[in-house]
Amino acid sequence: MILLFYFKDIFSQISFGIQDIFSVNFFSIYCEIKSGIFVLNFEKLNFSCIFLKNPHSKCDDLSVKKSMEIKKIWLETCGASLVPQRPETFDQFIGQEPIKSVLVTAIDSAQKRQGQLWHILFSWPSGFWKTTMAGIISHQLGTRMKVITGYALSKPSELVSVLNSLESWDILFIDEIHRLKPTIEEVLYIAMEDFVIDMVMPEWWNLRLPINPFTLVGATTKPESLSQPMKNRFVYHFHYMEYTPEEQMRILKHYLERYHIFYESELLALFARKVAPVPREIHNLVIKMRDFVVSKKIQKLAEKERSAFLDHIQLDDGGMMPIHKKYLELLSRFDRPVWVKTLALQLGVSEKTLEEDIEPLLLRLGKIEKSSKGRTLV
Repeated sequence: MILLFYFKDIFSQISFGIQDIFSVNFFSIYCEIKSGIFVLNFEKLNFSCIFLKNPHSKCDDLSVKKSMEIKKIWLETCGASLVPQRPETFDQFIGQEPIKSVLVTAIDSAQKRQGQLWHILFSWPSGFWKTTMAGIISHQLGTRMKVITGYALSKPSELVSVLNSLESWDILFIDEIHRLKPTIEEVLYIAMEDFVIDMVMPEWWNLRLPINPFTLVGATTKPESLSQPMKNRFVYHFHYMEYTPEEQMRILKHYLERYHIFYESELLALFARKVAPVPREIHNLVIKMRDFVVSKKIQKLAEKERSAFLDHIQLDDGGMMPIHKKYLELLSRFDRPVWVKTLALQLGVSEKTLEEDIEPLLLRLGKIEKSSKGRTLV
């Protein structure tokens, strides 16, 4: 059974071509927007007549599909992990022990209740395995996970399509959730709480669409950009904790073994000093190391090969690259705080690049201080 109506704005002004609607019981909805027509395919169960009276719509011009595809949305259905290198269980996930303990309890409760796991928000910097953690939750629950980025959703109708594609207890993972538009956030509010979608019709009557219960896992690097009503709808809100030196070495060892890189055991601590305690940065370092040993046909890394590798990629303690050292050199020339704009011009980068890509590592290493007057060396 198919309902067609002329699409202007699904949440405000809809030029509806409906003459009459009788009892409707929705099971699942798939939708497609084409040539200004919004197509809903009610796949299953119990509804009677829906009559159309839009003189401008031509059904011959429509293409109705049984699967949902929105061209502007990257939506991936996946299992526990997106790539084989990612951990698939909490035991394999190194670090963040208090967070894992709470999640294990919540998942166990959901399984014993045979109910929904309530919504989760991860506020972690980039590179701290937020997507991986969501994948582990999906794997432990035995459910599907659908992945989307916040900026990919441009209007509420696209979110409606995504929500209606979910099966019961699915995980919907929205990365960079702080980039959702306010109008899209408002659709999520009632969907998260009551598992329905409210649509306002032109004559001020509502059409309420039930959806399957789901778990929203949001990830953000900027929790301050999320509205308070959105934050309040997450039962679990986790903030990351710094990795200890021991955990950093365990992550490094894990990736070295994953890529079959052989090394003298005393080199592990020396390599760990050359990278920030961020899982993605550790992973990137090991990939560079793998490429180096393969290209140079090195069977086992010793001190000589380690030094050659570090010279090759120009890597210093803590993960500092030449751009970081040049930043520190510039600051050393001044005996007063230096404005961000001055440093950006001297380095040939934008102020945003300076603040988001260069300074975080230097701040983490305690090399610089930020103040309203500018930047100074520590």
